[in-house]
Amino acid sequence: MPTLMEVRVPKVGMDTTEVVLTQWLVQRGDWVKKGAPLVELESEKTTLVLEAEVEGTIAEICHPEGSAVPVGELVCFIQEAPPGEGKDG
Repeated sequence: MPTLMEVRVPKVGMDTTEVVLTQWLVQRGDWVKKGAPLVELESEKTTLVLEAEVEGTIAEICHPEGSAVPVGELVCFIQEAPPGEGKDG
């Protein structure tokens, strides 16, 4: 049975409490491989790209572009592909 993987805003600095979700690089229903870029985030001091930690399908996007999102908050869910059942497998 497929598992939903939570993707959360990582801690990006000692004093950073939130980031702005500047651009989604995927859409709901898109297939992603491990390491694929998902979303661009911007704090006062840096810009970073969150990458997929698992292979699977984007099941839900929790915040629209331009949203201020607290560190630790969910940004999306990936429905993880069972072993051997990837898009190429």
